[in-house]
Parts: sequence; C-alpha cells; structure tokens
Amino acid sequence: MTRPRTAFVLSGGSSLGAVHAGMLGALFERGITADLLVGTSAGALNAAFIASRPQTVDTARALRRVWCDLLRDDIFPVSLRALVGGLCGKRDHLVPDDALRRLVSRHIEYEDLLDAATPLHVVAYDVVAGDEVLLSAGAAVDAVVASAAIPGVFPPVVIGDRRLVDGGVVNNTPISHAVALGAECVYVLPTQTGPRQVARSPAGAIDAAIHALTLLVDARFAADVARYSGEVELVVLPAPNSRHVQPTDFQHGGRLSEEALAACRELLAEPALARAA
Repeated sequence: MTRPRTAFVLSGGSSLGAVHAGMLGALFERGITADLLVGTSAGALNAAFIASRPQTVDTARALRRVWCDLLRDDIFPVSLRALVGGLCGKRDHLVPDDALRRLVSRHIEYEDLLDAATPLHVVAYDVVAGDEVLLSAGAAVDAVVASAAIPGVFPPVVIGDRRLVDGGVVNNTPISHAVALGAECVYVLPTQTGPRQVARSPAGAIDAAIHALTLLVDARFAADVARYSGEVELVVLPAPNSRHVQPTDFQHGGRLSEEALAACRELLAEPALARAA
C-alpha cells in the first residue's frame, strides 16, 4: 500500500512560529514527511525553509536555531521616518520590509517557488481585489514576504497587478488549499491551540496590529477543522505556550520549540497515529 498524499499546513503567528521547529522535529523523528507544504505568514517562512532542505531532524534543529537567534529588530526594525510617515498618513506602513527580505533571502535556497525540493504554496491577500491568493510559482522571496506582510505594519508587496499582504487576514491556517491540492492526510501545525490568552494589553502600534489580526483568524481555524475533518485524515498538532508568550516577543524561541517538541512526541506516540505513520 502507498501512503496517502500528505500535506503540512503551517499557520501564521509571528514570533510564535518558533513552535513549528519543535513540531517538525517530532514529525521527522517518526519518519512523517510532507508531499507538499502550505503556509501563511510565519508559517510561509518556515515552510519555505523546509522546502529547500531534506525533511530530517537535522533540518528541524537548524530551523530551531534560526528562531533562537532571531530578535524583534530582525523583523520589526523601527524606522522613525516610516513610523512618522505611517502615522501621518503619508505611508501605508510602519516598518520597511528590508530586514524581513534579508531574513528570507538568507534562508531560502531557491529563486522560484517551482524550484523548491518539496512543492511549496503560500497564501497572501490582495488588498485591491479583496481576495485570497495562493502563490505556487514565481519569485520565492517576493511570495514569502508578501505572505508575511502584516497589513499596516509592512508595505504591500506588488506582484504583477496585485498588491499583496499577509494571508492571515483571510486564511491563517490554509487547510482548504491543502485539500484542494489533493492532500489526503493533513498535519496542521498551528501557532496556538485553545482560546488565545493575553497577559497584557498591546503596548504599541505594531503589537496592537498583530493582536487584532490574531483575533480575526481564530474563528476561521475552528470552522475549517470542523469542515475538513470529515473529508481528509486531519491531525492537529498541539502548540503549547505555558508562558503565554505574545506574537511580538522573540525572546522565547527555544522554549516554544521545546514545549512543542515534547507535546507532539506524546501525541504522535498514540497508537492510532503511530500506526498511521
């Protein structure tokens, strides 16, 4: 018997994307690999990293090191000019995307999405047409940056005649696309499970924008899990966050990854899932 066509679906979540490194480590330990990868925002960044490398424990560890070394300024460097321009209505963003582009370029080993070793698909949102866009071909850096361009924080990315921003606006956990692409078994890698807990009010414009986006996407995730669990084999991995780390806090990548690794090892060791693997 051949195994079912398998997809990994990676959610957005800014700094909480560190959990994906632990989840992927647990999956690869059990020999579970993806035939295709679908990601949004931080999930698109992680999927792009995996798509250019062997699906092994060493690759998951390398991704964990990236998250452990990542600082807030590596993603959100504050430019006074952009900040003032954004607040005065002269710019459509608060932070330039130069640092984000450098980060993506440093860790992606292909120029076109079609050249990824594992087929890669990332989700963005067209702010002009008002529709969801699945990017499966074209310049890889542009596509991944577009998928992670939090509206109001980063500038939209122009691809063709589209102005694209973070796909989390409409589909933060793109299970629907994995199913449409022919996946029969879908492993969902969220950045949080259960009700989102906030330890404090957002402290600034960037924190507030990301907080608003995360509230927007939670209901869609629950609805899609309910909808597609009857159509495909759907495994939602746990995303523990014992310290209630916020999506703009980049100081806890190692802890988030380790907690996810332990929780996913436990889940994947359950008899039904062990037999499926």
